[in-house]
Amino acid sequence: MQCSQCGMHWHRNVISDTSVATVYGIWADAEQARRFEEAHVPNKQNQKALRIQMAKLALRLEHLAKQNGRPLQLLDFGCGDGVFLSVARALGADATGIDVSASRTQAARSDGLTILPDLAALDAQGRGPLDAVVLSQVLEHVADPLALLRTLHGRLRKGGILFVAVPNAHGVSVPQNFHQFTLVQPIEHMNAFSPVTLRLIGQKAGFTPVRRPSAFVTTKSGEVLRAAANWVWQRRNTDIFFRKKKA
Repeated sequence: MQCSQCGMHWHRNVISDTSVATVYGIWADAEQARRFEEAHVPNKQNQKALRIQMAKLALRLEHLAKQNGRPLQLLDFGCGDGVFLSVARALGADATGIDVSASRTQAARSDGLTILPDLAALDAQGRGPLDAVVLSQVLEHVADPLALLRTLHGRLRKGGILFVAVPNAHGVSVPQNFHQFTLVQPIEHMNAFSPVTLRLIGQKAGFTPVRRPSAFVTTKSGEVLRAAANWVWQRRNTDIFFRKKKA
C-alpha cells in the first residue's frame, strides 16, 4: 500500500500483536539471529568495526543531547543483543534497553546490562525524562510507527535526541532480488521507508531532523578527513537524528 499524500509504503496484511511477540520472542531467538547475520550481515562479524560504529553513535548522541556533564540518560528501544548498550555504558551513559526477546538479551543481562521487556517496565522504575532514544532497525517492524514515535516523544525531555535507523526501501515495491526482499520482507517488516517518508513521519510525531555531527574514533588521519568530508556533504538516507521540538 502507498499513501497518496506522503508516499509512505506499508504491507496491507500484517500479523497481530500476539504473533509479533511469537516472532521476536520465540522464533527470532539468539541462534536464529546469529545464523542469519553470519550468512547475510558481514559487517556484524567484524566486532571491532561494529563497536567503533556504536561508539561513534554514542558520542554523537552525547554531543547533540548537551546534558552539561551529567551521564547521558539513554534508552535503546529494541536493543537485541545489547552491543550498543555495552558500548554506551563503557562511555559513561546511563543506558537501559528494551527488547521482547529473552534469548537474545540473555548474555547482555548476564553482563549486568539493564534490559526490560517493555515501556511499562521502564515507567515502573520511575525514570525521569530521557536525553536520548535509539530506535535502530525497529520502526519497520511495528504496525503503527507513528504511535510509537509519539510515545517515545513523550518520554524525551525538551530538546532530547532520537536516532532512527531503518532499511532504505526507496524505489522498491515488488522485490527483484534477495537484497530487495530483505528490505520489504513480509511477516517481519510491516513498513517500507525512504529518506523522505522517514523524515515526514518523524516531523509528524513532533521531531525535527538535525545534521549528523562528526565523530572520530581513530588515529588514522585519512579516516578523520573522510569523516569531516561526510559532515560537509551528508546524503539523505534512512539513518536520521531527530530533536524533540522545544515548543
